[in-house]
Amino acid sequence: MAEEKDLAALVRDSRSYRRFDGTRPVGQDVLRGLVDVARFAPTGNNTQTLRFALVADPAKALEVESHHHWAALLADWDGPAEGEKPTAYIAVCAPTGASKLPIRILDAGIAAQTIMLDARSRGLVGCMIKSYDAGLDEVLGVAQKGYECLVLLALGWPAADERVVLEEGAPGKVAYWREGTCHHVPKLGVDDLLVG
Repeated sequence: MAEEKDLAALVRDSRSYRRFDGTRPVGQDVLRGLVDVARFAPTGNNTQTLRFALVADPAKALEVESHHHWAALLADWDGPAEGEKPTAYIAVCAPTGASKLPIRILDAGIAAQTIMLDARSRGLVGCMIKSYDAGLDEVLGVAQKGYECLVLLALGWPAADERVVLEEGAPGKVAYWREGTCHHVPKLGVDDLLVG
């Protein structure tokens, strides 16, 4: 039973963080380790078509950040300030055109969640990002190799004062919000999720 509790705690703690400690880089070896775990995640028909682009260089990370958006529900927030930006990214990629295949989107989601859980177990935090422009694939260097990004993972060490709090949501109330350095995330109860 202890293992189940540990996994549940890890899932609860693996939230979307959008402010990072910009002074602490995430090394290439750490990113490779995250991909090493993700490669064991299941894929449809065991096709294993996913590929991963790693960004550990802080200057390159800033270039990647210039091609994505942070939080649609936070219209008055422009994203992390200088010194609070992610220091690394992992792009979960597949052959160009794969984004039109639902099974490949599922594969990417499973891989992304696996990476995020492993990152959190190592003390890192991150955010899964799907809102980015077409230039991202060029910046990552994947378009030239016949790949496209299916989901982008911003990674880093958490900002010292950043907090993410899970809130017991009322049915239909799922919009997240920020108050200062605290990000509030409503979650529905189990009874709200059951359909039968």
